[in-house]
Amino acid sequence: MVTATGPTPGGQPDPGRQHGWRRALDREELHRYLTTLEGWREFAVRDPAPPDLLPDRVLDGLDADERLDYDDGRIDYHTRLTVAETSTLRTVVHTGRRLTLLNRHAISARRGLILSGPAGTGKTTALTQFGKTIEAIDRRRHPGVDGRIPVVYVTVPPAATSRMLAVEFARFLGLPVTTRANITDVIEAVCGVLIDARVTVSAYT
Repeated sequence: MVTATGPTPGGQPDPGRQHGWRRALDREELHRYLTTLEGWREFAVRDPAPPDLLPDRVLDGLDADERLDYDDGRIDYHTRLTVAETSTLRTVVHTGRRLTLLNRHAISARRGLILSGPAGTGKTTALTQFGKTIEAIDRRRHPGVDGRIPVVYVTVPPAATSRMLAVEFARFLGLPVTTRANITDVIEAVCGVLIDARVTVSAYT
């Protein structure tokens, strides 16, 4: 379990039984949210290629719409630039990997990692990059294996209850949660999928 705290906000289920809010979003929209399985997987494998830089003579020949499309493509690429590997980020990734190894054979309480600090210091960035590293390692060790979910990532408000956290994990996994479901029901459903999917890291901010 990895947690980021501070002033910042911080098997596949049957699609027919998904939450209404998930049905309202098409697949493309789900890819935009890290707190959905689809969005996290998109983030974990994303490696945007830089756009081709056109020579001046070609740029001069573009009409207004073509130039706008070209500039939009470059701006879109720059909004997804690679994260700088700072000393803090390296420490988080190294410490997190070490803890996951220590937890591999634990038979009781697991070790966790808490990131705390002022807003804007990169807590969430470090956390998601650690998760991305775990995803890459798992894909390399289990190529072509479907059904594995090595990382679960959710966000909850500072005053979240234990049931709210459990529900967010269920939403990430696409599990249906009714208003009448108590926390025990939700946890049992979530833990069952986490075990079957071989989850290595669960993280929340």
